[in-house]
Order: sequence, then structure tokens, then C-alpha cells
Amino acid sequence: MNKSFQITIYLLIAFAMLSMAFKLKPLTKTLSGFMPSSIYEVSYNFYIKGDDKRVFVKSYLPKSNHRQKISNVEQDYEKMTFKIKDEKENQRATWRSKTTSKFHSINYSFLFKGKAVKYNIAENLSLEKASSSYANYLVEEEHIEVHHPSIDSLARILTKNTKDLKSLVTSLYDYVNKIPSAPIRDLTSALTAFKQNQASCNGKARLFVALCRNRGIAARLKGGLILEETKKRTSHLWTEVNINGTWIPFDVLNNHFAYLPANYLELYTGDHFLITHTPSVLFDYNYEIKPGNNVPFINSANIEELSGHPISLLKVLESKIIPKSVLYFLLLLPLGGLLISLIKNVIGLKTFGIFLPILIAYTLTTTGYVSGILLFLLMTLIVVLLSFPLNKWGLLYTPKMAVVLTATIIIMLMLLSVGLHYKLQWLTTITFFPIIIISIMAERFSRAIEEDGHQKALSTLFQTLVATSICYLVFSSVVIKTTLLLFPELLLLVLAISLKLGKWIGLRLFEYQRFSKLITK
Repeated sequence: MNKSFQITIYLLIAFAMLSMAFKLKPLTKTLSGFMPSSIYEVSYNFYIKGDDKRVFVKSYLPKSNHRQKISNVEQDYEKMTFKIKDEKENQRATWRSKTTSKFHSINYSFLFKGKAVKYNIAENLSLEKASSSYANYLVEEEHIEVHHPSIDSLARILTKNTKDLKSLVTSLYDYVNKIPSAPIRDLTSALTAFKQNQASCNGKARLFVALCRNRGIAARLKGGLILEETKKRTSHLWTEVNINGTWIPFDVLNNHFAYLPANYLELYTGDHFLITHTPSVLFDYNYEIKPGNNVPFINSANIEELSGHPISLLKVLESKIIPKSVLYFLLLLPLGGLLISLIKNVIGLKTFGIFLPILIAYTLTTTGYVSGILLFLLMTLIVVLLSFPLNKWGLLYTPKMAVVLTATIIIMLMLLSVGLHYKLQWLTTITFFPIIIISIMAERFSRAIEEDGHQKALSTLFQTLVATSICYLVFSSVVIKTTLLLFPELLLLVLAISLKLGKWIGLRLFEYQRFSKLITK
């Protein structure tokens, strides 16, 4: 029996390692290429109503570069023509009506993969002005009043004591960054932002460009979108400054100095409108943004090779048969079971069941750890208080659980209403909690109070929360989730370790102190 047991464990380990070895070659190719840390599916949605046959919509389209890759382009535009035109650094699309139809809708979607960039600016760079090759980025523009007396005076004052290029740019940046931000939707010029001493992204970015150009430093505007899971109508402007031949990004609104986050989608360069359309028509639009289903570390060039492996979940992910969150949960559930086994059998913590800490931990990944724990404790306390009269009335277990479940739902709906009324966002996250889990956990806690007393029940509850926290740290790791997705055969190793753990006969960690005197003897 012991021999077959050992053979089973060795076979599981050998099969897992062999399967993983076949994936290393295409994965190594992937890791040597572009490695994004942010992936989104982005859609332009345009809606036009007009009688004019010459109805048109123009918009800038994203291009791939060193920090973003654009792929999977799809579009839907009936009764319209479509053309793309290169305009210096930019790529601009035009959709034009070819019928007398009054209604038109345009959908242009693509997959964005981006990575953050951070630059270190040397301390002692000279204050030499930009070369003539960057002349276009030194001139005055309609809304960038480089040589206006107010801008010139401000630039001189801010850079009076600067001795190198970094300190000069920092002085200008710090001034614009400290200007109060305001949600101004109208176009704000550099001069207006200075005079009003408040601006949104477009006013701040123009003012920073104007100050840099006034001091002979090449600077330009960058336009795009800050990607997050939502539908939005607002675009974003930031700045690039040319330092020693390198265009370095600065976002004076969001306090990004020589840094650009991974979720910044670059659409165009220069002081332009992202969308233009036929005047005097009804026009509406939005940008729909969703997290991409692709794996961050996977290059599309090698995804087919990895997907073709007998043990691969990439095709399942790409097919969207099941949501990514559900797939991750299925992969993390066995790992959570192993963690709880180690916590209970090796460390010696006591928990309310095996799967409850796992389920609670995974729930916390959607609610946030602190607010989730607080809401969980609040609901547990309420359900425990409800259990006392129910126990005194001598109700049977199943009807009692039905009463507890109903009461829990009523209380959750009340808390949700309070959160919405008083705009307490943290309170509204309670709707994400699995109601059954809370009810069972609270019921077990109240039963433990009856059988073992308050002190022991509270101790078990605390140890359960410790185990839950450990599982949460593992479940919230992007690296662990991605690794399991790429190598699901790791579950065979989890199985082998669990089998080996089933033969554990050693002392638990917490028992060493208990039996310390016997051990020393």
C-alpha cells in the first residue's frame, strides 16, 4: 500500500514537470518580447443623426509603439465609407456617409496592451536650448501662448535660480502641478490656465508646454484615454518634454513626473480635438473600456503554440466560454485547500471548516480587504445576535437557517439603501458578499459560543480570519493567477503535496510550545 502510494505521488510530479517542460520554449520566446502589465478591450462608439449625405466623423486611431501594442482591430459601420490617413506622427480615420440615411452608428474596437515607462533624468544636464530639428516644438500656437508677456515673466521667475536642465523642468512642473485642478470641460489655453489659477488636464498640459518652450525646451502635447473598466466620454492630455533627444512623459494633473502608467492609451500628438464631425447634426459618442481576457505575459505571436498544448487553458480563456474570474476561482480553489491543510495540520490553527476561509478570501478580492473584513464582521455580529432568540425557541436546524438567511438578506438590503442614500461606497460593496457563506459562518460562530463559550469561539474566529488573510494574499497575486493559468498542471503538484500531507504525523507548530518540556527531556 505504501509503495503504491509513493509511486502515485512520483507519477503525479513527473507528469506535471514533463508537461511544463514542453511549454518553456514558447513561453521563453514570449517573455523575451513585449511584456504588458495592462490589457484592455477598447471601443469607439459614435452615433449620428442628420439629413446631409455628406455626414462625416473623424477620429484619431492608436498606433503601436515601444510602450503600447494595438491588435485585434474590428469595426462595424453600415452605409459609410472608411479611410485612414497618416498625418505626421498621427493616424486619423474618416467615416463618411454614402447614403441619405438619417441614422448612422460606428463601432471601432481594438485590444490595447500597455506597459508603464519610467525615466531617470540626469542631474547635471546643461541648459542648452533645443536644436533646430525640434523647431516645430518650440513655436507658439493658438492655445499655447509661448511668448505672451505673462507667460514669459512667469517662466523667468520660476527658472531664475535653476542651474541645470532637470532643476529647470522640475521647477516648471511643480508650479503647474500645484495649480488647483478643476473639472473644466471647455478648451483652456495656457494663458487662461495661468490667469484663472485653475484648470483641468488640457489647461495644465498647455501651460506646461508653453513654459518649457519659452525656456527653449522642446515640448509637445499627447492626447489619449486613461483606461479603466467603464464607459466614458472624457479624453486626457499630458505632456512630453524632449531631454537629450528622448521624449519623456509628464502628467501635471495626475502627478506623474517622467513617468507614464501602463493604462494610458496614446492616440495622437499635438494640440488637436480627438473627434470632429459634420456641424449641425445630432452626435453622441462614448468609449467603452473592458479588461482584456488575454494573459499579460503572453505574446499573440506565440499564443497558438501555447494553446496547442494538450494541457492548456488559453483557448478556454480566449473562447470566453466561462468568465475569467470564474476560471481563476476554479484554479485557486485547490491551492486554497492546500493552504488550509498546511495551516490546520502543520501550523495548528483552528478554523470554522475548510472551505469557508477559502470562499471568504476569494470574496475579499472583489470587495477589498479592509472594507470586506469590516462588513463581514458586522454581518456576523448581526446574525449571531439573531441566533440567540432562535436557539431559545428551539427551532430545528434547517428552518432556523432559512430564518437566518432571510434576515441576512433584509439587513443587507437595508445597509445597501443606507449606503446609496448617504453615498457611502464602502457600504454598498456588501452586495458582492455570498449571502450563504455569511449565514453559515455566523451560524457556526453562534453555535461555537453555545458549546465552547465566548472565549474559545472568538479564538477560533480570529484564527479563521488569519487563515482567510493568508489565502487572500495568495489569491490577489496576479503572478500566481497567471502562473496557474499558464501551467494548470501545477494542480497535479498540489494534489501530490496534499497526498503527502495526508500522512503527516509530526507535531504542529503551535504544539511545540505546549510540549516543550517533554521535548527538552
